[in-house]
Amino acid sequence: MSESGGMPPESHGPHPGPQKAGRRRRRVLLCLAFTVLVLLLLSAAAAIALLAILRPRDPVTELLSVNATGVLPSVVQLPTASVQLNLTFRLVLRVRNPNPAAFRHGAATTSLYYRGAAVGYGEVPAGTVPSRGATIVRMNMTVQGDRVVAAAGIGGLIADVLAGEMEFEARTDVPGTVVLLGFVKRSVEARSVCRVVIGVADVSVRRQECDYETKL
Repeated sequence: MSESGGMPPESHGPHPGPQKAGRRRRRVLLCLAFTVLVLLLLSAAAAIALLAILRPRDPVTELLSVNATGVLPSVVQLPTASVQLNLTFRLVLRVRNPNPAAFRHGAATTSLYYRGAAVGYGEVPAGTVPSRGATIVRMNMTVQGDRVVAAAGIGGLIADVLAGEMEFEARTDVPGTVVLLGFVKRSVEARSVCRVVIGVADVSVRRQECDYETKL
């Protein structure tokens, strides 16, 4: 038997090309997924920041001072019992705007109440509060004596006079709008409620206490 002098054929393993291509494809997909995730996170952060910018901060109305002038109730008994009252309030308000855009407000109004009944009213024209600024508003209100008597009755009014103090409540409303980024308009209303106690003897402000709120 003759021996074959030829060499056995070489055995070759699987070709590495498809494996490398598969690994490269997986890397590309992972990079794309990571990029999409980063973009989604950045978009969410940008949306949160935009919402924070577009949400207007609360304008604040503050009562800086209130003065009362005139004559508080006196009872005249002849020929018939009547009550004489001549009282004017002078209010100084400050409207602060913390927003990065101007606050354009309509007519600011203040209603004066005594024992829950409206007894006076004041109004100032519309205006603009600059961005992150403030403006001073001044108004006069004359108390309507007949409404004071109707609210308390002569007996209740005399009781307040004898006690030496009369308590009023001033409610101020400043409606307006804030335009953010030049095109997003938001309606805002600044409101303050102040309780003012007037001394009967000297027509002076004894105490005042205010609460502030904003309606968006």
